[in-house]
Amino acid sequence: MRGHGGSFTGIVCFLVCFAYGCLAVLSSAWAGIRAAVWEDVSGGIRGPDLLAVAAAPDSPETVYIASGNAVYMTANGGESWKEVLSFRGTGNTVNALAVTGAGRPVYAGTGDGLYRSIDGGKSWERIFTATGGPEGRVFCIAVGPAAPSAIFIGTGSGLFRTDDGGAGWENGRGIPSGTKVSSIAVSPDDHQTVYAAAADGLYRSLNGGADWKRILATYIQEEEARTGDTAEETDGRGIRSIAVDPAHGGRVYLGTSEGLLSSSDGGLTWERAPGRGLISRDIRDIAVDPSDGSVYAATGGGVFVYSGAEKMWRGLYAGLISSDVRSLSFAVSGRKTRGTLFAVTKRGVFKTTHGAKGGAERMDNGLDDRELSSAFAHEPTIAEIREAAIEYAEVHPEKIDEWRKAAARRGWLPDLRIAYRKNRGWQSSDYFYKGNMEDDDVTEDTDREWTVSITWELGDLVWNSAQTSIDSRARLMVQLRNDILNEVTRLYFERRRLQYEMLLSPPGDARDRMENELRLQELTADIDALTDSYLSKRLAGR
Repeated sequence: MRGHGGSFTGIVCFLVCFAYGCLAVLSSAWAGIRAAVWEDVSGGIRGPDLLAVAAAPDSPETVYIASGNAVYMTANGGESWKEVLSFRGTGNTVNALAVTGAGRPVYAGTGDGLYRSIDGGKSWERIFTATGGPEGRVFCIAVGPAAPSAIFIGTGSGLFRTDDGGAGWENGRGIPSGTKVSSIAVSPDDHQTVYAAAADGLYRSLNGGADWKRILATYIQEEEARTGDTAEETDGRGIRSIAVDPAHGGRVYLGTSEGLLSSSDGGLTWERAPGRGLISRDIRDIAVDPSDGSVYAATGGGVFVYSGAEKMWRGLYAGLISSDVRSLSFAVSGRKTRGTLFAVTKRGVFKTTHGAKGGAERMDNGLDDRELSSAFAHEPTIAEIREAAIEYAEVHPEKIDEWRKAAARRGWLPDLRIAYRKNRGWQSSDYFYKGNMEDDDVTEDTDREWTVSITWELGDLVWNSAQTSIDSRARLMVQLRNDILNEVTRLYFERRRLQYEMLLSPPGDARDRMENELRLQELTADIDALTDSYLSKRLAGR
């Protein structure tokens, strides 16, 4: 019995230690993520409204970004940028970028075909074109990591592939030719396995893109257009981005208009990731960190990272001045090294740095938790800010109830019609009237007529057409209210994080202090714009 007891005790101790070890690793991983700070590296870019980014996977220094009509390149991690391709004044646009490594070709998908540069952007050649129409508009690009001569492009009218670096192209069989393809990903384990997101679902090819089969369906747009109703849909609705884990080719992620989907068996089965912590579920792009497999999502509410262990999302706000994030790309110098994440937004390009600036120079000013909490006691709470935003935008939930009550009352009101006509001839009329008119022929064709009618539509007491209009307006109002509340919440806590940082670790450099102060004023102004200057008025004691 003692031996069994000792074994049991040993097992318990092992399990406890193992659990603590897992928690320690998880805590360490999240600590590293929370320490990530965004750095604005937009200097030298004409027009900060950016659309796409492609970082060389094996070099954190080589990155390409695209605005609507130009491509920029940096060889020093964003310290300086050089414009390497321009379509200004031509009407052409840049929609997508792809690069598989430093020193390898870079590709630009445009509204007029696919361009390639083999000399770091110094010169470009068009290697795919079409006679016109949607087929020539390239929206996404993927290059086989093990076979760089295998190139896949998604256009406004189907998918095209080449095995010889662009000398010859052919359609992928199985994807409707008139279907827009928005994202493509190649498995790192087997370049014969390729995924493509089209308007009607997710397709997979097991023979290098020659043949395709749909493995996940989305809503049928044609049915929706034909009936005017929203057709039944699956979890894959609105697939925006595909990413394959670099360390596990069978692990596939989909960024959709309604959240994240994941598969651990190459797309045979799918699981929806919980939305806890994800302010905006409309995911525009996703990227997987090769060092630890963490999934990052670009949304209209900022950048978020997903923890599969905790089943939740965390926002990465520090230093990111724009919530309108369009595209993400990782660059790493080694498989086990935490990657540098680049994000392009409406207001420039940003990259992550881990740990706050100044490292050993950081101070805590000797403040305890109570003093920290009281430092901002004079400022409005998040609840007050959210209420002010709702009031200013006039999106109170009670407003919908008022609409419905008014529509219900409308059913009790009769339809009253009053008409007046003259030059009538009552002698030959079939109308019945009552009055003091003389019944003679003298007034023929000169009589006057008044009619009054009152009618009720009894069906309106149960349902009337105004309810349909209210339902549509209610959906729009709920979406608008959610968007406003998400944005003002993000701004509020980004401002509060900056305040804590300025209080606990005031920068010693005058330029850094000025930048922090300007950023604080900018966040205050952004909140004021959504609340009719409520924050500034409260800070001023009004």
